[in-house]
Amino acid sequence: MKKILLFFFLIAFTLNGGEKENPPIYIAFLWHMHQPIYWPYENLIETDNNGRFPYSIADIHNQRLGPYNSWPKDAVQSGIDAGLPHIGAQVSFSGSLVENLNNLEAGGNGNFQNWKSHWNYIKTQTTSLGNPRLDMVGFGYHHPLMGLIDYSDIRKQIQAHKEIFSTNFSGNYSRGIFPPENAFTPEMIPALADEGIEWALIDNIHFERTCEGYPWASEGGLYEPNGSDILNPNPGDWIQLNNLWAPTKVSAAWSSKPKWIEYADPETGEVTRIIGVPADRYLGNEDGRGGFGALQYESVMSQFESYNTDSEHPILIVLHHDGDNYGGGSESYYHSNFQNFVNWLQSNPSRFVCTTIQDYLDMFPPAQDDVIHVENGSWSGADNGDPEFMKWLGAPGDNGYSPDRNSWAVVTAAKNFVEQAEQINPNANDTKEARRYYMNSQTSCYWYWDGSLNGIWDSNPTRACNYVFQHAGNITGTDNTGPSIFHPQREPYNPGGTEWGISQSSDFMVWSYVFDRSGLKTVKLKYREDLDGVNSMDNHQNETYAGGSDVGSWQEIDMTEWDIASQTNPTPMYKAKQYQAEITGINDKLLDYYIEAVDSNNNVSKSIIKHVWVGNYSGGSTGSYSVTWDPTQPDENDLITITITDAGQGGKLHWGVNNQGSTWQTPDEVYWPIGSQLFQGTGPAVETPFEGPDTSGSLTLQIGPFNNAAQSVETIAFVIHYDDDTWDNNSGSDYHIYIGGGGQQGFVIDGQLDDAAQLVDENDGLQLYAAWDPPQLYIAAKPAGQSGGDLFIMLAQNSGAMTASPWAKGGEVMQWDAFLANESENNWCGWFDNEGDAEQISGTYLEGTINLEQEFGVIPSNVYLALGVYENPDGGALLKQVPAAVAADGNISSDEFHNLLLQAVGIEEELSIPGQFSLEQNYPNPFNPETTIKFTIPSVTDNGAIPVSLKIYDILGSEVATLVSENKSPGTYQVRWNASGAASGFYIYKLNAGSFAASGKMILMK
Repeated sequence: MKKILLFFFLIAFTLNGGEKENPPIYIAFLWHMHQPIYWPYENLIETDNNGRFPYSIADIHNQRLGPYNSWPKDAVQSGIDAGLPHIGAQVSFSGSLVENLNNLEAGGNGNFQNWKSHWNYIKTQTTSLGNPRLDMVGFGYHHPLMGLIDYSDIRKQIQAHKEIFSTNFSGNYSRGIFPPENAFTPEMIPALADEGIEWALIDNIHFERTCEGYPWASEGGLYEPNGSDILNPNPGDWIQLNNLWAPTKVSAAWSSKPKWIEYADPETGEVTRIIGVPADRYLGNEDGRGGFGALQYESVMSQFESYNTDSEHPILIVLHHDGDNYGGGSESYYHSNFQNFVNWLQSNPSRFVCTTIQDYLDMFPPAQDDVIHVENGSWSGADNGDPEFMKWLGAPGDNGYSPDRNSWAVVTAAKNFVEQAEQINPNANDTKEARRYYMNSQTSCYWYWDGSLNGIWDSNPTRACNYVFQHAGNITGTDNTGPSIFHPQREPYNPGGTEWGISQSSDFMVWSYVFDRSGLKTVKLKYREDLDGVNSMDNHQNETYAGGSDVGSWQEIDMTEWDIASQTNPTPMYKAKQYQAEITGINDKLLDYYIEAVDSNNNVSKSIIKHVWVGNYSGGSTGSYSVTWDPTQPDENDLITITITDAGQGGKLHWGVNNQGSTWQTPDEVYWPIGSQLFQGTGPAVETPFEGPDTSGSLTLQIGPFNNAAQSVETIAFVIHYDDDTWDNNSGSDYHIYIGGGGQQGFVIDGQLDDAAQLVDENDGLQLYAAWDPPQLYIAAKPAGQSGGDLFIMLAQNSGAMTASPWAKGGEVMQWDAFLANESENNWCGWFDNEGDAEQISGTYLEGTINLEQEFGVIPSNVYLALGVYENPDGGALLKQVPAAVAADGNISSDEFHNLLLQAVGIEEELSIPGQFSLEQNYPNPFNPETTIKFTIPSVTDNGAIPVSLKIYDILGSEVATLVSENKSPGTYQVRWNASGAASGFYIYKLNAGSFAASGKMILMK
């Protein structure tokens, strides 16, 4: 009988093509919660009482009452109530936040009385596999940037975090960790493993950038990876995601599955491994805008389904973002939107499953031989998370000073004081106090806002370290502690290669901070050439000081010291000097390098070993070539000749058509000239070889005409890929040819001021231009190089609150929705934070267009614009602004933005406003004392005004305020309510617009 059943099963299986249904895609969440110690080491109530900041620290916590209290529990409970067996979430909760909330509770703040009960309740709820429904994962107590601190410091931060968790929360400590800022380096692995950490979340772009064939694109906001990191094979599953901000292609399956990651101890060669869990860069970022609905779960995640074929290792999508900021920290995120997510799961049980990470790993552990290399870096929220951690290592300004680097110099000196005190008398109270302040000094937030608030944040590491020097200085005895060495850094990052398509010299500088309390005898840079050109993951010879047959012998260079005075208040009592040495004359080699320092007592310290691939560009002129095409404004029947003068070498046209933002469509093959091929075999770009160079060094290529019915072509976008593997991407803007002579919606983005541009405001020699051709907004100004500093044109739909200036510049600006940036030193330009398709170029003028309907969801009747020019370095001061300043305080406030009525600069006579009636959640919420409410009236009213009322009611239904009571035309409106005279509590706002009615809830907290 069994044989008969098996026979019929085989027949059915064969008739069905031998196919099995794909497994479901698993979805997990990481919500990050953190507040620092705002003034080392001071209770936040004391900080407020001492007037340290121009705002209330307690109020910052009050505004986040929901995320710090019950909202995460509510979200997870909704999934438990729905009977979903694996549903849950991960939360990273810093020790300093626990400390702050406990201080508020002890100080009588009613918002946080018994605040831990919600967390302790949900932590006791378990999945079907017995794991916590809400996993409060491992973390560093003070939110340190773990990628820039060493083994002992990482362990101490986790140990302190474990201690405060053990006294405040139920259950066992997590087996996983979300490193602060999701900043990860392989050097962290031994410290994590020795603290019992089995898995770590890593932003998955740092999986992808280590693969052969990685489809790098400048739009991703990260320069090219270094060849020393390209250690993983090409996964061959690159896709371009749609319906969200995803400027680069992603690996659909390979970078969405946990892998083993390893590190070899440089002294012993002992290998330690943990699991690297990929957190999805683009989906996580989008989910942070508001959760289900802000991220289109169905349309986006369904794009992965055809790649989800391995039932033993199904795709895991981890949505990681702040859980207490912006849309990801809103009431709707944790309640209505999350409930909609739960409903969606129940409707698609075979396709999508929400899980805790621990449940997933228990069910689908990675194969023991599935070991990969990951690149250094953090998540996209930190200047895109580059492998050098430049958000915390900002380059020096024209005066040679960097607030970030100054702080690391002070912290490096403090480290040596602490470790020597612990070596001499670890149990002394002064030693323990020195360690406490030292750990506080590593708070990564202190590096975040360079130049703001007259340097309060820049000075906090020094404030903390001065206490370290005082306490540890009291501990004396025999010094057996070696020098302290900051992790080695280099410049350029890609020697002999390219960064943003720009060739870099193969000579490079290695630098670090080195300090010893007893004085330094020698500081040397050691380097060796790899013999086979591969950083082998099999034998780890590149990762050990001893090396092996695959690597050469160490060479050494004496490092020279350099110092620059601190600009902090207070000044540091001690500070490490910078040591640097240049490696020259190397081409096409893989190098290993580290720093060795000896103190006056002959104690020796060695840094971690770093690796770099050095290319073959030795500097010199790259030529004065130019890129032109004829005719300059072709139509579909024209043959277009592209010419590159003085190229000096061969190259290929790397091109696509009908580009929208960062996405190129593949040209139909009917348009491919002879010799064209899909780039890397997959596209979407095509590469076509130029003819030449001719005797003058020039290249030429003819493309077109583009008049075949197979594909309508409106735009040709291209860059130049030279034979030496360098690129010309027009300073990051790409080149564009518009068929018919137009740009987006009739604008020509060619570096010249568009004919439709109108001067809307000017000040201090600066002019701001705009034009409107629905749905495209055009903006323009003279480029940064002519304006005296880095230039930003900021765009906002509504007038609102202040935030830190873009690119870590000094001062504050009104919160933008998107901005166009132009760097003065190299004329690079690009859009940031935009949701709408956008183009840009910087030539005689900086020009940009952006689709406002995509940006805002509706077409507004007006927007707010401001232009700011800042000094070049991080923390650079505001130099000029348009409109003119109301108060010359170095900030650009809401009353210093130009209120641009779009019809006033429109090409078309009538404004068409599609969309639907809507009433949005007020922002901020909770609030004190002001909040903003937005609503939209669509074009279904045929542009006729309709009666509109917007009223506020208390929880008992009594009317409190009338904000709007008049006829309104189609458009999006924002109304502010100042509730200074109202009591704390829940309020309801109701909108009536014609036959449309809607309401929302909000919380006033005083």
